[in-house]
Amino acid sequence: MTDFKTYYNSKFRQDINQFFSTIPDDSRFHEDKDKKQIFSIQHERLTTSKNHLDFLDKDEKEYFGVALFFTVLTDMVCYTYYKDNYEKFQSLTRYPKLIGNCLSWCRYHLHPRDIFYAMNQGRKPSEPQLLFIDKFSDAIDTMKKETVGFFKEHLSEINGEIFWENCLREFPFRNNHIKTKTEQ
Repeated sequence: MTDFKTYYNSKFRQDINQFFSTIPDDSRFHEDKDKKQIFSIQHERLTTSKNHLDFLDKDEKEYFGVALFFTVLTDMVCYTYYKDNYEKFQSLTRYPKLIGNCLSWCRYHLHPRDIFYAMNQGRKPSEPQLLFIDKFSDAIDTMKKETVGFFKEHLSEINGEIFWENCLREFPFRNNHIKTKTEQ
């Protein structure tokens, strides 16, 4: 894979479906056990101890982590800032929620930046750490276009540009360390 946009548009959907196919229903639908419409990702499912991401190589894991971050972030921002429109958004996207592990914190939604921590948690010293910042930086322009375009096309009652500004506030890396393609 040479860039985030290629990965996101060609492989992410396949990878997230494969990831979810390895997770038992009780965890995958933790918050929606009856209808099985709302996907949950428990923190531990992203760690090396659960092996759910073993089908991806290091580079693909980094792309997957960044794409998953933006997916969960978009859901979180919509729920946080646009509650009146969230039900419609959720029915259109079915984006997953990042939650804690059972028994003690599975009822808590985690910030999407925890995806990066979880994916490196438990790595052996001999294994290379996953480095997300370059792929994250590469993803910003693509995800801004995707996000703004989604709201323009599917949920026009929300201004996509303002929505994106809310997303920017939640970025895990300081903006002065990240340059978008247009700034480089």
